[in-house]
Amino acid sequence: MTAPRRPELSRPIPLVHLVHLAGGRGLRAGGNQPKQFLMTARGPLFSVSLQTFLAGEGGHGYRLGAVVVTAPVAGRGGVETELARLRPDGPLRVAEPGPTRTASTWQALTKLAELEPAPDDLVAVHDAARPFASADLLAALVVQAAASGGAVPGLPVTDTIVWTGDPQVEYLERDALRAVQTPQVFRWDLLHAAHRWAAENGRDFTDDGGLLAVRGHPPVLVPGEPGNWKVTSQQDCLRAVDLLAE
Repeated sequence: MTAPRRPELSRPIPLVHLVHLAGGRGLRAGGNQPKQFLMTARGPLFSVSLQTFLAGEGGHGYRLGAVVVTAPVAGRGGVETELARLRPDGPLRVAEPGPTRTASTWQALTKLAELEPAPDDLVAVHDAARPFASADLLAALVVQAAASGGAVPGLPVTDTIVWTGDPQVEYLERDALRAVQTPQVFRWDLLHAAHRWAAENGRDFTDDGGLLAVRGHPPVLVPGEPGNWKVTSQQDCLRAVDLLAE
């Protein structure tokens, strides 16, 4: 008689720490304040995606650990108040931004290190200027990062892209190109080690996936979301306010 098949044990739900980058000056958006502090119908712009990720906890297959937000000194009080409102019982930290994106992320990871994450915990690094990222996207990235060590979202590009060489340009194969978004999710030990190396060697990258790739850990590419666009210009700010009012 054949023994009954033993049911497979489900994989543990990953613990994900959020690093939210809201320390930029937002000069291209104009106005009297950085774009991430623009007030919308859902609160400050920087908090919109945080609300989405927090609301998706559990039901989307991830557990949230600490939340670390980089914020300029002038906006620190407002950030702390908003974080306490959104997650009164969770571990929260506010970090000062650095002069570059890579330096700002390192500042946030240094704060996160105080809480002693486990090596296989995951860290999601997100730009506060992308308020429309979904919990489904974060969940898909978490699944891939838990299996491979890192995952980033990307969309096919629709424009023709050229590389400006000398003396002439080189046309790149559009079908092989992707526009990368955030959030980007990585295993804690890999991300922390890569950023320590970057800090020690004065290296700067436009995103964390590029840094991990240089260090020998290229991330897996996950389909991004067309609606996960980045608020950059003043027109973007007006569009975001209108969409969030709906």
